[in-house]
This record gives sequence, structure tokens and C-alpha cells, in this order.
Amino acid sequence: MILAYDSILHRKLNQMDAEHVLSGISSREAGWTNDSTGRELNRLFYPVAGEGWLQIEAGRMKMEPGKLYLLPGDAELSFGTEGSGSFVFYWTHYKMNMGDYNLLKELEVPFWTDAVNRQELIELFEKLIRLQQTETMLQGWRRKAALLELIACFMEGAGLERKIEAKQEVMEQFDDVLSYIEDNMSESISIEQLASIVCLHPNYFITMFKSLTGTSPVHYMNERRLEQARTLLSETDMAVADVAARIGMQNHYLSRLFKQHYGVTPRRYRELSQSIDGAVQPAEPKACTGDTGREEGLTHERNSRFGSGRNE
Repeated sequence: MILAYDSILHRKLNQMDAEHVLSGISSREAGWTNDSTGRELNRLFYPVAGEGWLQIEAGRMKMEPGKLYLLPGDAELSFGTEGSGSFVFYWTHYKMNMGDYNLLKELEVPFWTDAVNRQELIELFEKLIRLQQTETMLQGWRRKAALLELIACFMEGAGLERKIEAKQEVMEQFDDVLSYIEDNMSESISIEQLASIVCLHPNYFITMFKSLTGTSPVHYMNERRLEQARTLLSETDMAVADVAARIGMQNHYLSRLFKQHYGVTPRRYRELSQSIDGAVQPAEPKACTGDTGREEGLTHERNSRFGSGRNE
């Protein structure tokens, strides 16, 4: 297969972004509770003393030292102290945007994990608390770096790599579909054609494809065509119209979609990428739009577990 699942996943992970909002350490006495329903900031909690409880998605669990908890912003949840002693915990609030690709839900990432390195977690929380005292651009970068490292600690403890491997095994059944798309990029490819390769009903195929790749078949094909267009524009002297024909798009549609996706026209991208200053990377890709009418009516969008919003 030309584009393996790990390549798809790597591309989606690179689109993941997180913005630090506020961090701190709190001590709460017995009987304290907090109802966070409807508050959309994501949070990481790390207890260091005492015990608490967490009610989330109709399940209840104990919060205790040695475990790191991830509280998605759009989940119905509440939490509070457990027992008669004080409950002390580090916390950080952040926004996370992954576009349409709900990776963490698709990989069934849990709400908590054992802390792999407790001292490292404390140092990262303390770093975030210290860095938020000064508002400069460079401090903002450092906060984002520390936040991403903290999230990475959670994902390591949650066994993200093992979950990816399991997902990749399921994805193998779609190898022929992805290969067919790569081999027939210049042709008009229907959902029915792709579904027949894996002997699935088109409706179920769309749902299955989106579950495995994080995007609809049409969005995926448009992304791959645009990526191929980028390569042809930067590495060849083909006319833009010829590039459009090579990837199975009309010239005007390629120009419109390319600018929506990368922020520049195909002609301007070629000028930048082939300039004497070296290749210039376009802006972060946006979700593909257009040419989505057929399959969008056949499947429902999933509700995102990981939202963004206002502070508590």
C-alpha cells in the first residue's frame, strides 16, 4: 500500500494543536464538589495528596495520587473530595483543536492512566505555573511545549502506541481501497466502486472508512489529490491545467480548493516553492470542502469528546 495507516495517523497527529489557558495547584477540604457540565475547557488533573471522586459519562471513579486524569471539555462530569482529609491536586486547563479528526475517541483513549514518572509530571505542572506568570510570545511557546509534553505523558501511560498498532491491523482490510485511490487518482472514483473492493454496502463503507481514517472518502481523496498537486507544482514544470488533469480535477476547481486548503493559489505556491530562498511551506491545511454532498447524507458526524471553550 502506498499510503499506510501510520502515514495517515502521522499526518493527523501533526494537525493536532493545544493552547494552554491556566494551570495551578489546589487544596480542597472535605465535602467540596464541582459540577463542570457544559464547561468546554479540557483539563488534566494530577492528585498528590488525599482522595477525590470523578463522575463522568455515567461512570464514577476514585481520584487518587499516582494517577493522571484527562477530563474532556464536552463531557458531562462532576468531581469532589472523598473522605475527611484535604484533596490536593495539580491541574491545567487547555483548548485542543483537531478539526474533524476525533483521534482520541477513535482510539478509545481512557479518562485516566497510571503516572509513569511522577517527578516528571510535577516538574511539568510547576513549569506551566511558572511560565504563565509572564505574557510574552516566547513564554507562550514554552507553555505550549510543556503542555504538549504533559499530554504526551498521558498518552504514553494510556498505551497510545499499542492502540495505534491494534487500529492498524483493522486498517489492513482497506489496503486495496487506498491503493486503488492512489492508482486511479486521475479518474472519477465513486463510493460504489470503493465499497465493492471490500464487499461492503456504500452506506456502511462510508461509516467504516471514516472510523478508520478520521475523514470521509471524498475528503480523503481530495486531500490526497491536493498533496499530489503540491508535489507536481514544486518538482515539475507542468502547467497548472495539466496538474489538474493529472489528479482528476478541473482547473478552476483545483485552484479554488487549493487556495481554501493551503491559503495560496497553485501558481503562487509554485513561485514560493521554487524560489531561490528555498521551499516555503504553506499554512496549516484546512479541512477540505466541496464535493461532499453524496456521502455526507449517508452518515452522521460524530460528537467530539475533546472540545474547547471558556475557563471555569
